[in-house]
Amino acid sequence: MERLRASNLAVELLENILVRLPVKSVIRFKCVEKSWSSLFENPSFIAKHHRHSCSITNPSYLIMSQDDSGGDIIIMSLLHPPHNDIDDTQVHIVDMNIRFDTNLISMRFLRPNICACINGIFCIGGSFSGGFDGFFLWNPAIRQYKVVPYPTLHYPPALHFFNTDHNFAFGYDYNSNDYKLVRIVNYGRDYNTFVHVYTLSTDSWRQKINTAIDLSNIAFLSTFDEKYLNGVYYILKDTDKHGRVFNCAVILSFHMTNEVFRILSLPEFRSVPHQIKTFAVFNECLAFIFYNKRRTTMEANLEIWVMRESGVQESWTKQLVVGPLLGIRNPLGFAKNGELLLLVCDDDQTIALYNIGSQEIKILQFRDFPNAFNTSEAISYVESLVSFKGDNVVQY
Repeated sequence: MERLRASNLAVELLENILVRLPVKSVIRFKCVEKSWSSLFENPSFIAKHHRHSCSITNPSYLIMSQDDSGGDIIIMSLLHPPHNDIDDTQVHIVDMNIRFDTNLISMRFLRPNICACINGIFCIGGSFSGGFDGFFLWNPAIRQYKVVPYPTLHYPPALHFFNTDHNFAFGYDYNSNDYKLVRIVNYGRDYNTFVHVYTLSTDSWRQKINTAIDLSNIAFLSTFDEKYLNGVYYILKDTDKHGRVFNCAVILSFHMTNEVFRILSLPEFRSVPHQIKTFAVFNECLAFIFYNKRRTTMEANLEIWVMRESGVQESWTKQLVVGPLLGIRNPLGFAKNGELLLLVCDDDQTIALYNIGSQEIKILQFRDFPNAFNTSEAISYVESLVSFKGDNVVQY
């Protein structure tokens, strides 16, 4: 009995040591012992390892661009903001270039977009030249990606793919420990809205029949106006079907566990010309940034609202007002320490950190900054050991 207790204690101690290692070290230690390899693939260990990484790691921020030649290379770069005052404005970019296997992908990416990054997994989607949207789940830490299979689609008579509105949502179901990709297809007022749900564990799609709310009057607004937070995916939508009336915008949310849609109102802001609006995460709460820039003076102002209680639209609170600032193209989101990431247009495009407390701007200096840089969001990323199973999985 004492020997068994000692053995269990040794295993527990070993696991507590291994869970503190970076992903690259864990992968390297897989070949040490067969039991270690099995441990590293255990979902419980993977979750524990990621929780520990999140607790001690200042996240990287992934930015995205596409090759100027229009090829199918997606340029991924990891942005590491300064971690303290000693580290000045020097920032290193780690290029994450990846070319997808052409045996699995018969059509070229045209408009790549990162739907979300959850537990170290990026969901990358894009329209193909053949007219269909394809998706890939990608874990850069373990250098692996999976091509999501196409859903079986049934188009209404006399309608073409390009006459439809599409939305997608990628999220994590905490109850089932599973990942889901939701595809919403709107064929217009005269037809039903179709909702398909892909589940990673089964590697298959299913059609969701009951949406509980009428989605037919809601139109696609922007591929970048979306945010995943704590099991819920939020999408900024328009209710006039033409994307013209700003005051008609609403938030469509989808809960990944119970698969329920809800419609939430935006906070009551003062509408101004040339307004840009985007989601963000501020102190683990859903935030909304209203941004306007005067064309005459190029001064920008930002109004930031926070939803204090998840899903409760009455809890919208104006957090702060930033500006006027010069040379700001658009906000990218908040860093973990609460600083605001901004895309800056001076002689060249770069990124700045705005300290909310001191109201100071720090321009970040990059080496080998991509010439084709074009983004509207910086996505928080912490590496993980989550891997993919089944068909169409590529290790590179």
